[in-house]
Order: sequence, then C-alpha cells, then structure tokens
Amino acid sequence: MSEIVLLVCETCRHPEDPATTPADDAAPLPRSGEKLLAMARDHLADVPGVRVDSMRCLMACRRPCAVHLRGPGRMAYVLGDFPAEDSSVATLAEYIRHYHASSDGVVPFKDWPQGVKGRFIARIPPV
Repeated sequence: MSEIVLLVCETCRHPEDPATTPADDAAPLPRSGEKLLAMARDHLADVPGVRVDSMRCLMACRRPCAVHLRGPGRMAYVLGDFPAEDSSVATLAEYIRHYHASSDGVVPFKDWPQGVKGRFIARIPPV
C-alpha cells in the first residue's frame, strides 16, 4: 500500500495562543500548530504506511489547527478547527486508519469519527 501523508500546519495559531514571548530574551512560545505537529509525530510514529510532515502555512488561518491528508491516487482533504490536544490526534489517527484502508481515499460517512465531522475545509481530487 502507498504511503499516506498527514501534513500539519506548523504556523497555526489559536486565538488563545500568546502572540509574543514572555520576555525579550526568552524563546518564542510554541504555537498550537507546532504542538499538534509534535503530538501527531509521537502518536503516529509507529503506524506503518503513514508519515507526518509539516508545512509553514496551509492558508486556513480562520480554522486553526489545520491538517492536509493525502496519498497517491487518493482523494485529499484539508481539515481544520483541531485543538492542540491528544483527542484531536486520536481522532485523526482513527480517520487515517479508514483512509489508509480505502483504495481511493473516500471514507464512508458511517466510518467518520465524530471528531472530524464539520471540520472538512476542502476535498482535493487525486493528481
């Protein structure tokens, strides 16, 4: 089976994320996108056929945190509104399992975990 890629927008910022560092000499505080990326890498590291990668901006700034799910010859999806929490990664992992099992990337609605419903931003046909 071909590799599935989950791209996480590393620059996504939730409104509650601090806009600045706590002090001039302090390291910048991580954005929600960076946190979600780290959690996804940890949670999905041992899942065969799935790679987690990042992108500087998915241009879904009004729907943070955003991810892009794709695979060769499959429908691709951009999803948003994920809080940087373990539950988001668990939801994505469940959806990815169904996506990976499909031949064309189309997951029947009955198999969608509750946490992805209402979060789809775009469906992109295979190239």
